[in-house]
Amino acid sequence: KNREDFNHYSWPEPASITFSEFDAVIPILPEGMKIIGQTGGIFETAQELCGYEGLCYLLADDRKLVREIFERLGLLYEECYCGMAKIKEVGAVVISDDLGFKTQTLISPEDLREFVLPWWKKLAGIIHKEGKPCILHSCGNLSAIMEEIINDVQIDAKHSYEDAILPVTEAKKIYGNRIAILGGFDVNKLCRSTEKEIREYVNLLIDDVGTSGGYALGSGNSIADYVPVENYLIMLDEGWKKRYY
Repeated sequence: KNREDFNHYSWPEPASITFSEFDAVIPILPEGMKIIGQTGGIFETAQELCGYEGLCYLLADDRKLVREIFERLGLLYEECYCGMAKIKEVGAVVISDDLGFKTQTLISPEDLREFVLPWWKKLAGIIHKEGKPCILHSCGNLSAIMEEIINDVQIDAKHSYEDAILPVTEAKKIYGNRIAILGGFDVNKLCRSTEKEIREYVNLLIDDVGTSGGYALGSGNSIADYVPVENYLIMLDEGWKKRYY
């Protein structure tokens, strides 16, 4: 919450980062399969450390401290992404960092440009240096900063689309000639739809969003515990039938 907390916090050292989870998975990977590396997000971690309200107060009261918090976290994330991207069995790496909610970003676009996006750009550069795609997962309404995310951060693909914010069909029209569009089967729709409706919507997505390429079928957000398993499997089954579009 303040400078004293920052000075007394037991910050981990970058050298302490390990990749034991990858070591466990690599021996059992099916032939031809790759791992997609992912961690939590730098903004999310700062928010968890300070609390959302606490971070907002610091942005008003002590921006120098905010910068130092992101600097500390950024160095850890750089080390982590360098390690993940160098693993040959890793085919792509995800920057996973939720920045928004239904109507806007969680903090101002200006603050995101100052404290978050420069670190995203560094992480994307690390991923690209190893010749691998950089995928962004970020929930919420990011319309105010999407141009910077595409043109400056230089992501290759984005996941997380919600019909109440930006339906994936519209996202494809706006951004689909510059980045790949991932997922977009709205989780609420996936929960509530009948089998017939799910199969019809999968076909609509593939025919509408997928025909020009740059699209991967999937859910609009993470598959939560309350999503009926059978509905999820129906989505996959219909997508598999349509895989040669």
